[in-house]
Amino acid sequence: MPTPELASVWFDGGPVLITGGRGFLGSNLALRLAAARPDGEVVCVDNGHRDCFSALDVEAPPNLRFLRGDVRDPGSWMDQVGQPSVVVHCAALAGVSTYYKRPVDVLAVNGLGTAALLETLLPAPPKLFINLSTSEVYGRDAEGVVESGPTPVGPVQDPRWTYAASKVFAEHLVLAHHKMGALQAVSVRPFNVYGPGQMGEGAVRNFCECALRGEPLKVTGDGAQTRAWIYVDDFSDAVLALAATPSAWGRSFNVGNPSTLVTTADLAGRIARIAGQGSELEFVPHQGTDVQTRWPRVEALKDATGWSAQIDLDEGLARTLDFWRQQV
Repeated sequence: MPTPELASVWFDGGPVLITGGRGFLGSNLALRLAAARPDGEVVCVDNGHRDCFSALDVEAPPNLRFLRGDVRDPGSWMDQVGQPSVVVHCAALAGVSTYYKRPVDVLAVNGLGTAALLETLLPAPPKLFINLSTSEVYGRDAEGVVESGPTPVGPVQDPRWTYAASKVFAEHLVLAHHKMGALQAVSVRPFNVYGPGQMGEGAVRNFCECALRGEPLKVTGDGAQTRAWIYVDDFSDAVLALAATPSAWGRSFNVGNPSTLVTTADLAGRIARIAGQGSELEFVPHQGTDVQTRWPRVEALKDATGWSAQIDLDEGLARTLDFWRQQV
């Protein structure tokens, strides 16, 4: 496997810019990059919607800088960044409840925000633009999906799919600029990333909190839905590996760990067992449109970079429970 921390593209003439740098994925990537290259600067821009970095309870290294800013108005803060060498575009509005409550904002931030960011960057483009997309682009049926497959969006009357629609648009836009020769870019489609710092809504967080409080773990529907889970360190390794592999640029890649495929009920049971609290499962109705299965094929990523996931599900869940013990 390549040593992505040594990729020449990072800090090649300027700072690394991470949009959404206080979010879950942005925070973890920022710490990895700042530690890997203490002689280079990492700048995190975030509007403060969610602060996962503070939850990690680590001191920011001297080469990690935070700016307040909105991705929809990059012209108001880009001068404070300078000319970035690499942009890691994590900024987005996510969470199923958000899709129903704020569908216009979801479309504006994820879609139009990406367009505004690119418009600001293109006169002097970075060496590489890494776009974080989503597994949601595969729609309701995402069983063993590959990057060359269709990216269907659900019915327009259901706001559940505003997130997927915004991310499909952003992927098309980013890679269209790459195809036109205006930008070097790569897009990643994360599949159910979990781990320390994940403060947004989600099954792993909900189950961890309930288990540590000794409360019933609420499983939606019949619990038979299946997901493949990837630990955040494995996800970060994949992003770094893609940045180190110019031959992979210009494409979209699934980033997930198919070996962790479990039902939602099994996930809840594992967390209760690892937490050692003896919590019971409680089955509750699912609100809104559910996705029955979601797991990726990742051969394209492995073939391109040599990457492979290293953290199995029980180990990752144990590490995540350690994080939530500090929070609860």
